[in-house]
Amino acid sequence: MPFDTPPPPDFPFAPATPLLDQLNEEQHRAVTLPPEHALILAGAGSGKTRVLTTRIAWLLQTGQVSPGGILAVTFTNKAAKEMVHRLSAMLPVNVRGMWIGTFHGLCNRFLRAHYQLAQLPQTFQILDTQDQLSAIKRLCKQFNVDEDRFPPKQLQWFIGGCKEEGQRPGDVPVRDD
Repeated sequence: MPFDTPPPPDFPFAPATPLLDQLNEEQHRAVTLPPEHALILAGAGSGKTRVLTTRIAWLLQTGQVSPGGILAVTFTNKAAKEMVHRLSAMLPVNVRGMWIGTFHGLCNRFLRAHYQLAQLPQTFQILDTQDQLSAIKRLCKQFNVDEDRFPPKQLQWFIGGCKEEGQRPGDVPVRDD
């Protein structure tokens, strides 16, 4: 993991702790960065999860952040679960107060906590791709839409494109082509 920027001169020396014993030099520098946002980019199998979990544990152990100040975002559920498991083993801390998960999982958690601000019903559902297609097929049948003329998969792509453009249903002009 390349890390070319040394810590600022006024940052105190990283205290010795068993948490840091198993790290190489680059990992050690990444873990002991000043208590601010950090982005760890590296290839598969390079120790990203170790660095992130050790950094979180180190920040907590040294009192630089509280558990509620942690946000760790991963791409996979497996990595998120591994981070939670490792943190639980490293420190006697309640990981439930931390925000650790995938992009999708954390956004879901955020929306569930703030559904009213997002103008969503409390029981809103998030549909995966297959659920979306099934819902479109049900609606096509309910409204007698010709599925040869308007294939459900193409309708799904159209709806996805509208969402990517930030269009709400009322913003999309009614067409029959």
